Amino acid sequence: MEIHRKLLASISPELNKHVNNDMREGIEGKIHIPEEGEEALTLFIEWAYSGDYGHKNVTLKSPPKPEDPWPSLHKHLQLCAFADKFNMPILRELAESKFHTKINRIEPSRKSDATGLIMVIGYAYDNLPSSHPILKYLAQYASWKLGLLRGATEFNQLMLTQPTFLKELVKHLNGLTAKPNISKSS
Repeated sequence: MEIHRKLLASISPELNKHVNNDMREGIEGKIHIPEEGEEALTLFIEWAYSGDYGHKNVTLKSPPKPEDPWPSLHKHLQLCAFADKFNMPILRELAESKFHTKINRIEPSRKSDATGLIMVIGYAYDNLPSSHPILKYLAQYASWKLGLLRGATEFNQLMLTQPTFLKELVKHLNGLTAKPNISKSS
């Protein structure tokens, strides 16, 4: 994937170090970021040039099918993690805002929602800094939907592999009766 060197250097001090140095990356003008997926990098480049991401230029001929929201939430979390890793607070705030807007519209009720929520929680706890407010929010969200998640084998595995998530979930063991509020200070 290609992006202008000056643009890349201007939006991230961390990426600036990669493109403006006397090492191989700087000389060749190529940065290898193997941990990041192609979709996240494509969305990052779209954001770098336009200030936003995720635009779909598709003309629909038939009525749209209900969208599975969980891949989109995963995409926003990927960009949050990318923005944290490379010190881009503007991208992080945008990705967080899009994440919260999207998750706030969801009323999980099906097994596929449980699977999607578990995937999103697992990704967040694996890739975001432990102090990130989305982690606490997702634990509260899981508490709110505990009845839906309880029967999923993946949820049991998540609790075993993510002790920080389990600890936060236990704080809300009675379960929330309403969707949690979004709070920057959470």
